[in-house]
Parts: sequence; C-alpha cells; structure tokens
Amino acid sequence: MSSSRFVITALLIASALNLALMVPGGFVETRDFSAYPAIVLGAFNIFLTVLGLGSLVLAYIVAKTGRGFGWAGLAGLAFIAVYVLDLGRVFPVTPNPMSTLLSTLEWIGTGLGAALTISSIVLRSAGNATSSPRTGIPMPVILGLILIALIIVAFATKSAMGV
Repeated sequence: MSSSRFVITALLIASALNLALMVPGGFVETRDFSAYPAIVLGAFNIFLTVLGLGSLVLAYIVAKTGRGFGWAGLAGLAFIAVYVLDLGRVFPVTPNPMSTLLSTLEWIGTGLGAALTISSIVLRSAGNATSSPRTGIPMPVILGLILIALIIVAFATKSAMGV
C-alpha cells in the first residue's frame, strides 16, 4: 500500500473510532437530548452513523483501490462540521454541559477531520497515480453494515432521549 493510501486510510479509521466513542448512551456522551423531537435525533443519528460506518467502508476502498480521496476529503469536512457545531453550542444544544472528556474528543475529532481533508487534497494525485482494479464489497458485508447501522441509530436515539 502506498504511503498516501496508508495516511488516508489511517485518518478515516481514527476519525470513525473517535466518533464511535461518543455514541449517546455510551461512556462519554451522557447529555440529555430529550428536548429534541425523536425525528430530529433519529435523523442526526442516521447522519452520524453513515459518517462513521461510511468512513470505515471508505478506508477499505482507499486501501484496496487507491480511489476515494475526494470522498475522504468530504468526510473530513463532515467531521469538522459536526464537532464545530457542537463545540460552538449551535447544534445540538442541551441543558447540561459537555464533559471535559467529550470536549477533548471533539477537539481531537476536529483535528483529525482537518488532517483528513487537507491530506485528501494534497495526496489525491499521488493516490490516484497507481491504478488498481475496483474492489467490490461483498453483499453479506453490506447487509451486515446496514443491520449494524440500524442498531446503532435505534440505540443512540433511544439513549439520547433518555428513554
């Protein structure tokens, strides 16, 4: 694997794992989001789940084919937006404060997102210089990811509502 593939793959995996640590109802995210309608929380959790699991899938694609650097840059921007909006108390806003650990992880996530975006732009031409055959993701893996995504969204939404 070329160094550009390795860098983007590592940043995608690190970003996804960092995000996974902050699932509502987990060890870090303990704020109460019950003031938000279930549809808003559900939509937000779908977005976060697609971002996290999609980053893992994208890491696989980048590692195997050297393609997807543009998508990786877009994922980096999405990570930055999620964390900056929360750190800036724009969305989501809760009555209880963010813990120090959550804040720290969000700042780390912002840095990872920035590194991912910048690296994707800088390394894009280097990553695409070597052509590799397309690597499809097996259908059982896709179905498994969909099932995992549904479980994550249901758990996170239920936990965020304090139910």
